[in-house]
Amino acid sequence: MTVQADGRDAEMNIVFAQGRDVPSWEQRHAAGLIPDRWPYGLDGVTRHFGGARAVEVGPLRPLPLLGALLSGRQRQRDARRTTISMSWEEDVALRMLEQYPADIALSGVIWATDTPDSMAARVKQRLSRRALRQMSLVWTLSKPQVEIVERWLGAGGPPVRYLRFGVDHEFFTEKPFPSTPMLFSAGGDRDRDPATLFRAIEIVRRERPTIEVMVQSRTQLQPPDGVTVVPYLTHQQLREAYERASVVAIATRPNVHASGMTVSLEAMAVGRPVVITETPGLDDYVQDGGTGFLVPCSDGRALASKVLALLEDQAEARAMGRRARERVVASFTSAQMADELAGFATSVSGDAGISRSS
Repeated sequence: MTVQADGRDAEMNIVFAQGRDVPSWEQRHAAGLIPDRWPYGLDGVTRHFGGARAVEVGPLRPLPLLGALLSGRQRQRDARRTTISMSWEEDVALRMLEQYPADIALSGVIWATDTPDSMAARVKQRLSRRALRQMSLVWTLSKPQVEIVERWLGAGGPPVRYLRFGVDHEFFTEKPFPSTPMLFSAGGDRDRDPATLFRAIEIVRRERPTIEVMVQSRTQLQPPDGVTVVPYLTHQQLREAYERASVVAIATRPNVHASGMTVSLEAMAVGRPVVITETPGLDDYVQDGGTGFLVPCSDGRALASKVLALLEDQAEARAMGRRARERVVASFTSAQMADELAGFATSVSGDAGISRSS
């Protein structure tokens, strides 16, 4: 639970939402069923902070949260021990602030700067801003979002850093390119654009009526004829779909947090080219013309055109896939991401006399 550093104990809690069940996650990972030993690969932080533990936060408790928000960022420190808490995103950070108070707190920021669409969302956004201002450091997964979050948090807010997202490249490992063309798409976060995706697929199927198309989505929109839509895939099934695909296509609405990067990197790790709508920060993950193609948002015809180009030029698609795999291994693994997170924790804990384990 603790790591000794410069004569002082440090306790680190890596905080997940209730239901993540990290022990079960570890068992399934050991059985080869899911990527990373902990969700998001945050187990990698334990390489640097030995004894860091995974904990879960329960439902939000308004009155204790209000007390935590009013208490301010700093709390009276134990001269013998420093506590560090880390959450992946702002929803968990709200509960972490109240249930796992710490001397040093870090969190990711994903959706907090989106325009709220209801009174409840506006209240939650205000609470999130106040909670995040009490963090020691926050990060985003998109470079352009760094400045947006800095402005949103305002003067006196914590440092904001860019974190390169990463995936488990050993779970999503490179596989031979398929001999039979297949188009695949996956993802269902709030910024996915199934209407544009289906328009693109309809165009592709007019040109290539025999091509197999599989889409993982919970959308209620009617798909084009001949398209298999599944609401859910296990990690194993998702990996198998990438392996069968010759092109992976993703359509998103405009956003600033690089929606679609997870599917992009997983597909790239398997060695498949990606065609995705371009939003701020996506070009850090997908190199246009190098590991895939970036096309304008809401432009189904442009998406279809690039998909068809790769279907028609298998040699180029294979070459893009090889470059994509190399890029993930070089810069976008979950282990590398965890190393960066450990560096963030060290950068804000230096004044507490905490250093990373060697």
